[in-house]
Amino acid sequence: MKTVGIIAEYNPFHNGHAYQIQQAKALSGADYAVIVMSGNFTQRGAPALIHKFDRTAMALNSGADFVFELPTVWAVSSAESFASASIALLNALGCVDTLCFGCETPNLSLISDIAQILIEEPQEYTNRLLHSLKEGQNFPAARANAAASYLLEQNSFIKKSELTSIFSSPNNILALEYLKALKKQNSNIKPLPILRVGSGYHDTDLGQQFCSASALRSCLLQKPSDKNRILDYIPPKTAEFLLTANTHYVTEQDFSQMLYYKLLSEKSTGFSDYIDGSTELSNKITNSLSEFCSYKNFCEHLKSKEITYTRISRLLLHILLNLKKTDEKAGKEIGYIPYLRLLGFRKESSCLLHKINKKTSLPILARTAKDAAPLMGTASKMFHQDVFASDLYYGILAQKSQTAQKNEFQRKLITI
Repeated sequence: MKTVGIIAEYNPFHNGHAYQIQQAKALSGADYAVIVMSGNFTQRGAPALIHKFDRTAMALNSGADFVFELPTVWAVSSAESFASASIALLNALGCVDTLCFGCETPNLSLISDIAQILIEEPQEYTNRLLHSLKEGQNFPAARANAAASYLLEQNSFIKKSELTSIFSSPNNILALEYLKALKKQNSNIKPLPILRVGSGYHDTDLGQQFCSASALRSCLLQKPSDKNRILDYIPPKTAEFLLTANTHYVTEQDFSQMLYYKLLSEKSTGFSDYIDGSTELSNKITNSLSEFCSYKNFCEHLKSKEITYTRISRLLLHILLNLKKTDEKAGKEIGYIPYLRLLGFRKESSCLLHKINKKTSLPILARTAKDAAPLMGTASKMFHQDVFASDLYYGILAQKSQTAQKNEFQRKLITI
């Protein structure tokens, strides 16, 4: 009985995701695919287009066997923390043999070498990193330049174009972080990269056999009258969730008013205590509040050459969700994952759940209210942060649909 793990957001689920699950099982020889999925908010610092239970159903209908939720504090964190927590969750299950991930450069040896450099941080690499930062580059660019120049000096057989590709793609960057996490956590899970096919991560145009989630979101949000165009790019069951008359999409713009209120109410105390915050950014937010028009507009206003849009978006989301550096620190101290939140599974795969129950030392939260009641300390706080984030999301859905939404404790596990 072999199991492959996949880390995903499915925002939204499309044919490329279904292809990855199929290939992951085939190439790894796995009987089951276990998904670690972000909840109602994503790593780029924005809400998911569709809520987590619908996205869970989409995945289960297209080959996934189990879907576990990544706690909110990690789902909306940096690539490093996102990857570390996801790997910790897969390790905690005690049954995952292989990690499958998509990337544009499936050269596992090279990606592994880069990951080792980023872990060890040799002095020459560190010197180059500091030099790039002093020149005004943001951290992702500085790290990429430092690692690339260090590797090129060490190995003349490496192509600069290949290194540039690795550091320019979000999927490749996550692949690096997955390998770092596997190494740091001494995991027995084996990495299995799969070449991404079709459109790039950021492509916003339909047209390839496999389009990106960004392209789907762009079509659904910017061309709603033409949204049936996406039918060629999503599984039929996904269409039932994405294209029905009562489907309402959620974006960061929906949180603009509550974000402004939060920023205004905490203006006097500042924002440097939040994850991704700093004194400089806190002052910039405070001094720019009079320019606030909307969530996205404010991100554009605050970004700079040194600070990326994504970091700004994540910081604002951390402020909105009350996620502070002390929460991040406490979570890391207990190994990232203190519980396993099960969102759904295929009934025919239930025997794997028995195996997980035997292997894991963590509580499995399936019946939310009952199973979460014994949680204490950091685990309890982390869980209630998940609940708060989801209820905030459901509140927006209620406003958009003019229909009362079930809260986190009223929503049932998805089984198919």
